[in-house]
Amino acid sequence: MGILKKLSIALAIAATSAIPALAEYPDRPVTLVVGSVPGSGPDFLARAMSEELAAELGQPIVVENQPGAAGNVAAAAISRGTPDGYRIFIGVINLAIATWLPAKPPFDPATDFAFVGRVGAIPDVIAVNKSLGINTIDELIEKAKAAPGDLNYSSPGVGSMQHMAADALSREVGIDIFHVPYKGGKSATTGLLSNEVEIGFLGFPPVISLIESGDVVALAVSSAEESPLLPGVPTLTSTVMPGYVAEAWYGLFLPKGTSDDIVNTVNAALNAALAKPVVAERFAQKGAVIQTSTPQEFADFVAAESQRWKSKLEDLGLAGTR
Repeated sequence: MGILKKLSIALAIAATSAIPALAEYPDRPVTLVVGSVPGSGPDFLARAMSEELAAELGQPIVVENQPGAAGNVAAAAISRGTPDGYRIFIGVINLAIATWLPAKPPFDPATDFAFVGRVGAIPDVIAVNKSLGINTIDELIEKAKAAPGDLNYSSPGVGSMQHMAADALSREVGIDIFHVPYKGGKSATTGLLSNEVEIGFLGFPPVISLIESGDVVALAVSSAEESPLLPGVPTLTSTVMPGYVAEAWYGLFLPKGTSDDIVNTVNAALNAALAKPVVAERFAQKGAVIQTSTPQEFADFVAAESQRWKSKLEDLGLAGTR
């Protein structure tokens, strides 16, 4: 073999060995971004499953709170993020609702994300400050009818699912209660506890301990069936709003452009984590129900939810167009 040929082979081998092997995803810690404060619904679910999700992915999971604008600050950051799978967003039903509000979010939920999979759902509870002195939804309606406009209620924000639930109740039974929107469920719960408002339309996680302590009184839940956490508290559909069921859903999103391989890897890890009994037990502590899906099923679900809530926003006179 000639010297030149030997030299060519040696150079080729050296060049090949200098090329690093493509890293398997994930090869470093992954961040799970929550668009709300600690103690909120998405924060609770993220932390309840993070350890098991980390075990399935083979890398640590860091839960990062980035609150603001009902989760839209974090969602916008994710939509513009690097599509490498290292920042995952736990999004909520607000993503499907916000797209139809007059104040448009700086992203389009239909096109600016890669859909990973569903995580679960949490119903709402209608609760009152104990000082109001009522214990049933019928008593609340009677009191509201006797004093139109005098009672105030809190929600996590304008256009939130809870805001729409309160409007639906008002229309259904013919009452006039005044909406006081807060910046998230935790602050809305604080407003109820401090008696800034008499009524709260809230998700389970921030309010359940106050119900258990007796500081606030649960009147009804928005799920199809009564919650094991609140035995004896009826559903809206079984009392004053037949057929009305509304639950806040949660799911995982990645930036648009994330490869199918990464999306499918995270989806498989998510579904495996949610299948573990310890995760189901943690979810149940706050009234959450596990829900799973493929990425395509989740994308189809969000699209359907967007259209469903558009019609409800139109009823409120809040719907806009993109």
